[in-house]
Parts: sequence; C-alpha cells; structure tokens
Amino acid sequence: MAGIAMLLFAAPASSRVIDGVVALVNGEPVTYSEVRDEVAGGLGMPVGDADVFLREQTDTAAVLRWINELVEAVLVRTELKKKGHAVSEKEIDRTIASIRKANRVDDAQFTELLAKDGLTLPMFRNRIRLQLERGALIRERKFKEVTVTDDEVRDYFRESRERFLVGAEVRVEALFFPLPADAAGEDMAIRARFAARQATGAVRQGRPLSDGLEAARSLFPDVRLVSGEFVPAEDLLPEMQKEIGRLLSGERSEPFSAGEGLYIVRVLERRGGKEREFAEVKASLKEELADRRSEKALVDILVELKKSASIDVRL
Repeated sequence: MAGIAMLLFAAPASSRVIDGVVALVNGEPVTYSEVRDEVAGGLGMPVGDADVFLREQTDTAAVLRWINELVEAVLVRTELKKKGHAVSEKEIDRTIASIRKANRVDDAQFTELLAKDGLTLPMFRNRIRLQLERGALIRERKFKEVTVTDDEVRDYFRESRERFLVGAEVRVEALFFPLPADAAGEDMAIRARFAARQATGAVRQGRPLSDGLEAARSLFPDVRLVSGEFVPAEDLLPEMQKEIGRLLSGERSEPFSAGEGLYIVRVLERRGGKEREFAEVKASLKEELADRRSEKALVDILVELKKSASIDVRL
C-alpha cells in the first residue's frame, strides 16, 4: 500500500519526534511505527518483517482495523489521565511478575514463552498496559454494570450447563491451518495468523465457517475445513478441550494454537455426560461473567468517547 509507505516521510504534527502520523486522536498522534509494532505483536512476526508486510499490504480494511485498535488505546489512556487514574509502570511490573509466578518460570523462561507466540517483552508490556487501562476505565465508568451477584452467577450456570458436562461427547467443525515444525515454517506461521484473523472477520455474527475458509484460502491455501462425528471431549487435544469448554453449541472460538497448527473451532452439538456441581465452577463462572460484562461496558464507553473525540485517520 503506497499510502502506508509514504507515511514514513510525513511531517511531524507535534513537538515529539515521530516517524509518520497515521492518525490524530484529539491532537495526539498515532504513528506508523506503533501500527507496525501492533502488527508484529498481533501476527507474531519480527518488527522488520511487519514493516515489509505493511508496505506490501493491499487490504486497506485490515490496516484500518489495526489503526482503530491504537486509536481506541489513545482514547482510553487519555480519559484515564483526565480522571487521575493513569496506569503506572509499577502496576505493569507487578502484573507481569504475577503471571510469571503463576506459570512458575523465571525471566529467561518467560521470554522464551513469549517468543513462541512471536512476542517480545516490550510488546507484552504494551498488551498488559492496555488490559490494565481498559479495566481501570471500566471500573471508573461502569463499575455497577459489571458487578456480579451470586444469583446472577447461578442463572448463568443454568444457561451454560451444557459446557459443564463430564464425560460428554461433542461434535465440532474447525478451520485448520497446518504448520510445519521446522524453522522454515516461520513465514507460513505468520501467513497463517493473518489468514486466521481474516477468517475470523468473515464468520462474525454466526456466519458459517465455510465463509472463513474462502476468506483465508487466498492468503493460506493449505487451510482446511474439517468436521467429524461425535467424540469424547476428553479425547481431544488439551488446548481444544479448553476452548470448547468456553463455548455453547453454535458458538465459535477465536484462533488458537494446538498440536500441529492453528484452529478456529465451532461446537455443533453435545450429547451425554453428567453435569458438574455448581460449587465446582462458581468462582470461575463469576469471573467469566464479569469479563463478558466488562467487554460490553468497554464497547459502550468507546462509542461514547468516539462521539466526542476528534479522530483524523490519514490513509
């Protein structure tokens, strides 16, 4: 995309040194390098490769989605500063330390784990910062709306009871992006991640996975749509079990890694099994319900912020 490349030479719009402005949010610049880093982290590729990827990108809509994510981050951060609730570096440090402790890894091992997902520590810090900022803004603006009572958790359990069947069989369909295990497959992995993002966009609002297959095939010809008969859920890959455990029949997952590739899976139906006791899942369900309400609250907040913001995207 010639317009993206030309942004490298755009004139500065503020006193700080920048490499090219792709958007202005209430006068605050979003730069080309920030978009490049967002792409690198999202697709798990080196920054240099992300630069080449963006220069060769012909899908304007995809570029605009990455820019929009950064625009929203600026809106959230600016609003928090206004309220005096800016997220500090110490908060980010404590959160990362907690994640390392939960995974029982030291600094070097943690860096290796991030690298497997194509992330550097600075990229991961940015992700944590964004999560903390969004959480802080939701608590400040919509605390009552995301608070969950025990009765609401019990109702949520009743609505989602099929997810908690022990010994059940499940029938699924999935988009499968096979990846080679050797180092030569790094480029394929990058293309697979991007194709999976495109496929996800194509199957929004309950559209069939076959639509995602068509959207992904031009970018990753090896993608396959697979389905089968009922199988015991416990026989599936651990990562697949985890994702399926979050889904009701008819729902689909986001892209995830498992076994020898990437998957987007949809649960078609379940049968059999014995229901778990509410007490066993109450704590995790309460957190999940609060997270879902937080996601909706964030969407509402961003709509409000965008209405009153001055946003100038320069593509």
